[in-house]
Amino acid sequence: MKTNDPILRALYIILVPVVLLIILLNTGMLQRFLPAVTVDGEKYTVVRYNYYYFDYYNSFLEENEGRLAELGYDPELSDSEQSYDPDTTWKEFFQAEAEANLAETAYYYDLAVEAGYQFSEEELAPVEEKLAHNYEQQILYSINSDNYYISYYGSGMDEARYTEELTRQVKAQAYKKYLASTYEPTQADIDQWLAANPIKDYRSADLRIITLEALPDRATGQVGLDQLAALETKLGKLEARYEGGVSFEELQTTFSTCALGDQTGALTAVAGALPEELAAWCLEGQDSRSVGDTLAYADEETGLAYFVIFDGLGENGPAVEAKAALAEAAAEATRQQIMSDYPVERSTIGMLLATA
Repeated sequence: MKTNDPILRALYIILVPVVLLIILLNTGMLQRFLPAVTVDGEKYTVVRYNYYYFDYYNSFLEENEGRLAELGYDPELSDSEQSYDPDTTWKEFFQAEAEANLAETAYYYDLAVEAGYQFSEEELAPVEEKLAHNYEQQILYSINSDNYYISYYGSGMDEARYTEELTRQVKAQAYKKYLASTYEPTQADIDQWLAANPIKDYRSADLRIITLEALPDRATGQVGLDQLAALETKLGKLEARYEGGVSFEELQTTFSTCALGDQTGALTAVAGALPEELAAWCLEGQDSRSVGDTLAYADEETGLAYFVIFDGLGENGPAVEAKAALAEAAAEATRQQIMSDYPVERSTIGMLLATA
């Protein structure tokens, strides 16, 4: 720009860098290179940080769609201008949860790499499943891939960068699950726990279980008599389909919320971990139970219903309880270790662009 007017020259000097900055922000270039946080010496760009932030944020909105007002969250307002609790804004809450997930991912991913762990196709399947879901959303809303990932995960995000971080997270969770499944306390630890927590001797029960949930009224968000009646009807239909020859596996995949049992519906039942009616049926009434016996039960107080198959007696109940308690203690120790060894250190400049 050539001009002798000092005011115009001053404006030019001021505005050109601002315009260039805006252009860079809109292209996502800065977000792809500026570090937002550092974890265990590894720098995470704004784009990578946003993956964890919006992964938690989007899941939160989806899972709590019908009760956001009840939780005190308004998606139409700025997250930084509404309080999660007296000391925390909703934005600070989302950031804390995202950073905890980021640190956990880094921890278990590093352990897997160090161990040379080989992931199975089944363990990596969630990556393709999530990408397929995202593609379905793009088709549903007539939006291309680039705009989809920018809309949901911020400037600078694209499918390649998203897939890389998603794969990392899936691997970390798979390795975490593997470590939990292979955790085995020593007999000395079990004996010590039982000495400190005496439990009357009994046998656990091996079950297969399908959990159903009453759907709240759309207008009130509450579960009333009509919703409980609908739950009873659904449970009755499920029971009839099983008796008619439909496999448990098919019914479990179609109906279960997995509130009890694992993804296959398997559950080792112990005292104190079941609704009273179920505990009485499979633990207290073991003498009258046979393999293959079924129970269909709806709990009006909780709005949950259960279809259960008795697969036989399991291990010693107190020993199972001790193992579960020791496993939880080990998991808590790991959580504390992650917080200590994998702190999330924020970069002031990078965080100015994060979560946007």
